[in-house]
Amino acid sequence: MPRGVYIVCTGRAKLSLQARDGKTIILRISGGRELMGLSAVISGTPSLITVTTIDFCQIKYVEREGFLRLIERDNRAALACASALAREATTSFDDVHDLLLARSSTEKLARLLLSWISDEPRNRDLRVTTEFTHEEIAQMIGSSRETVTRLLSEMKRKDLIRLEGSTILIPNRIALQAIAA
Repeated sequence: MPRGVYIVCTGRAKLSLQARDGKTIILRISGGRELMGLSAVISGTPSLITVTTIDFCQIKYVEREGFLRLIERDNRAALACASALAREATTSFDDVHDLLLARSSTEKLARLLLSWISDEPRNRDLRVTTEFTHEEIAQMIGSSRETVTRLLSEMKRKDLIRLEGSTILIPNRIALQAIAA
């Protein structure tokens, strides 16, 4: 039974799920000011999602009964929760849609890399500093570590990316978008 909701005030957390075959699937990386466990608290059912902090985080906890009393009494809080649940459902649908409709692991990896730079200006080389291992990237795209290592090497050989330590440099966003499409 869910005990309460957690608010990630600062830092980032990894949301993952254990598949029936034992594989771990990373659903997404959550940023600050995000509510964790809301759907489980509202539905009263255990969550299958595991949250692991990946940065130093400041997290606040609100116990379930107090939280439910708050949303019963405060219409604005209830509406904010409904909006958060709707955003969560939409984002989850979009993520699953992208993952299932991608025809290849190459396309999935290209989409992931592009998602990491989506807010960057389009007129320069794009740098992505990643603290994720090849195994974690594989868990994000539903692939194997070996496949991610091979695909990154192929992308490097084709000059789609350059690796500078833990930084991935994307010199040609358009070429990567063509692979992702």
